[in-house]
Amino acid sequence: MPSLAQPIQLLRARPLLVDCLIAAAVAAFLALGVAPRGGSFGDPVPAGGVFLAVLIALPLVVRRRHPIAVLLASVSLMTVFTALGYRATLGEPAAFIAAYTVWARYPPAKAVAPTVVWVVLFELGLVLGHTPSLVVETTRLLAQCAGTIIVGRLGYLRADRMVERAVRAEREIRLEAEQAVAEERLRIAHELHDVVSHHISVISVQANLARYVFESSPDTARAALDTITGTTTEALDELRRLLGVLRPPHREPHEYCPQPGLTDLPALVARVREAGLTVKTENVGEPRRLPPGQQLCTYRIAQEALTNVLKHAGKACAELSLEYGEEALVLRVRNSASPETPPPNPAGQGLIGMRERARMYGGSITMGPAGSGGFSIELTLPYLPQERTR
Repeated sequence: MPSLAQPIQLLRARPLLVDCLIAAAVAAFLALGVAPRGGSFGDPVPAGGVFLAVLIALPLVVRRRHPIAVLLASVSLMTVFTALGYRATLGEPAAFIAAYTVWARYPPAKAVAPTVVWVVLFELGLVLGHTPSLVVETTRLLAQCAGTIIVGRLGYLRADRMVERAVRAEREIRLEAEQAVAEERLRIAHELHDVVSHHISVISVQANLARYVFESSPDTARAALDTITGTTTEALDELRRLLGVLRPPHREPHEYCPQPGLTDLPALVARVREAGLTVKTENVGEPRRLPPGQQLCTYRIAQEALTNVLKHAGKACAELSLEYGEEALVLRVRNSASPETPPPNPAGQGLIGMRERARMYGGSITMGPAGSGGFSIELTLPYLPQERTR
């Protein structure tokens, strides 16, 4: 016996096809059951009645996209159908399918109103159509309406649980991935600690030995230096292996280059000028050789500041000043007023990044309107203690 799993999966993957099949089935069901007022199943009926019965089912094609509109449209057509003196001897599934969709998609607060409209329009059709069994039809409607609401509500709760389960599963997967990353980082940190502490300890001991016997036993000192050389090479190999694990995959060796510093500022200014921004530069004081971290901080803040001028005030002129003071390095980036300059957003990611970089190296940054109507950014980066004595 062939399995039904594949056709079911195919239909689940094509909800519009399913709705078209449902609409066609309901249309055929209603068309077969059309009868005149007071008639029974199989009695002859005008073609207009059959056409109207088919029309009642057509909105079901889009019931998933517009559940409430489909319910109101089907019920309105059914009201016209009943008011014109026709009756559906086999039942009226279109309204119940539409109502089920509403209750399966929306909470009760939103589903109650269209359901009440459904009942009112149904009663209106019975009155206009002079239905003799008004009480019986009303009782049947209310019973079927209650059943539809219960089934639809169960579908809503089931879908809600499925969404909650999917969200919980996604959260658990993310937490497991984060935990795996944290554990791997901890393992690498332990391994780095073991490699560095061991080899540095060996190097320290051998260096002290070589210094102690340098005059009295040159051979022992030479052997200690050889040990230092071998240990250093081994430590570098271990560190290179561990860092290779941490690097992003699929990167060519030429993609790794030194971080930019103060010597790269002229190239940065040249690129900005090529993009169309007029930039004036000024260096004040005797240049100092700063640590790479401070140089990178200064470069990145200058880069972000000039980029902001280029993006938001392209017709303005910018000034970049680098002042080597006695206690700190001061970077100033100002731009003149421009009609295109929007008001600065202090919570922007670029400005927040500048503050974080400055704070990382013990510096401070001020930003705000310049006297000329433009905008000014000033970074003050204190020298390290060893740099202040130079």
